[in-house]
Amino acid sequence: MPTQRTHVLLIASHVSLAGLLYGLDTGSIGPITTMTQFATSIGHLTATQQGIYVACILLSAAISSLASGYVSDRISRKWGIFTGSLLTLIGNVVSAASPNFASLIVARLITGAGAGQAIAVCTVYLVEIAPLESRGVVACLLQSYIVVGIAAGYFISYGSQRIGSSMSWRLLFIVQGFAATLLCLGMAFVPYSPRWLAQTGRSGEARRVLMRIREDEKVESELREIEESLVVEMSGPQASFTAAFARKYIRRTLLGIVLMALQQLTGIDAVLYYAPLLFQQAGFTTQRASFLASGVTGLVMIACTIPAQIWIDRWGRRKPLIIGGSAMAVCLLVIGSLYAKFGDVEDGKVVMKSKAGQWVVAVMIYVFTANFSWSWAVVCFFLAQRQTFILSVDFPRLPVNVLLALEQVGKIYACEIIPTPLRARVCAMEQLANWLVNFGVALTAPLFLRASPSGPYFLYAIATFCAVLLCTVIPETKGRSLEEIESLFEKR
Repeated sequence: MPTQRTHVLLIASHVSLAGLLYGLDTGSIGPITTMTQFATSIGHLTATQQGIYVACILLSAAISSLASGYVSDRISRKWGIFTGSLLTLIGNVVSAASPNFASLIVARLITGAGAGQAIAVCTVYLVEIAPLESRGVVACLLQSYIVVGIAAGYFISYGSQRIGSSMSWRLLFIVQGFAATLLCLGMAFVPYSPRWLAQTGRSGEARRVLMRIREDEKVESELREIEESLVVEMSGPQASFTAAFARKYIRRTLLGIVLMALQQLTGIDAVLYYAPLLFQQAGFTTQRASFLASGVTGLVMIACTIPAQIWIDRWGRRKPLIIGGSAMAVCLLVIGSLYAKFGDVEDGKVVMKSKAGQWVVAVMIYVFTANFSWSWAVVCFFLAQRQTFILSVDFPRLPVNVLLALEQVGKIYACEIIPTPLRARVCAMEQLANWLVNFGVALTAPLFLRASPSGPYFLYAIATFCAVLLCTVIPETKGRSLEEIESLFEKR
């Protein structure tokens, strides 16, 4: 019989399939839109159509993630994840069977609604079932699954592109549908969150769940802590959104929103979503070569993200943002300069005329991805498996113990700087800014990349340099209590 710790890890491993699904989509959607088999069966996509198709998932995901708190409070975290994965399954089934571009758009919107719901509620659930001593390991599972999913999406695309029919791209949606089915079926055997049970007046059931996932001597004390936190939450005043822009807090609110927006303006999602296009422009002209080069990007992410999850608390917050951001900006400047000198547009396509320049561009893309993965991805957003996401899921209020759990993870600068009464609402705004900028980047990147050889890289480099300059003047929060952080900002 597994120990309580093993039981929690098994539950978390299954629930984190929501992250694998999101990663598979991120890693496969770029290759899908550049497959010749896709163009043959659906039609050639213009740069605008490609941007709309890739980016539309972000809009529905943003809306569903903001609404998921209400849903998970009403039907439970468990069934909230189930409904999200079911929507993802439906979206992928429709995608796999789509006969035309319009049906693909509808299917992608459905998939986005499911992904936003599943990942948001999944993150809450993981935090609520994890014991304090294992919370870091459990919290990192979802992010690890996302990164593995991105790499898997690239390599499955590399294998399936050899299929001569439309099954080459439909297979990728079938694989995602299979993973969504596993997640759906497994949720029937996953326990309810003990905190949700206590919140709905089912303390007896909460005790029975805790007895399965906690050591016997800790069950009563944890249940008592949950009940006490619920009393505090329900009796305390609820902060308004307008309070976040009061004179005392407006600098911190804007800082968090700007940091989350700048993370996307570094251009990382242009790399992840359109890696095959980037490598084709760099000289990997065959479909097979560009897909393989994209797969290496996924491996670089895995190699740099997982160690960073372990060591980030030793490094602090500012140092990774400054060092990693500076390296990213340099990479983008080098790529932009090479395209400015040796790049050209021929028949509507960007080409790199220098053979040596082609290899330098490829290497710089990998170095850029590596530096983002160990720095900005970990500190601002990805390490806590898009946990700013879940700071918005209980939109009217965020449970006190979820906030405390996130503080134990302690990897998100943008959330650490916000006072506790405002944190749920401000982080909701931060995440919304992240989604909207992400949507803008994903929507415009293919058009921008085809219109100008160097322009996109210079734009993202400037945005990254601005982000680095901002990070040089923000205070370090490593090792400081929330009260100390509060004091730091009041003195500035």
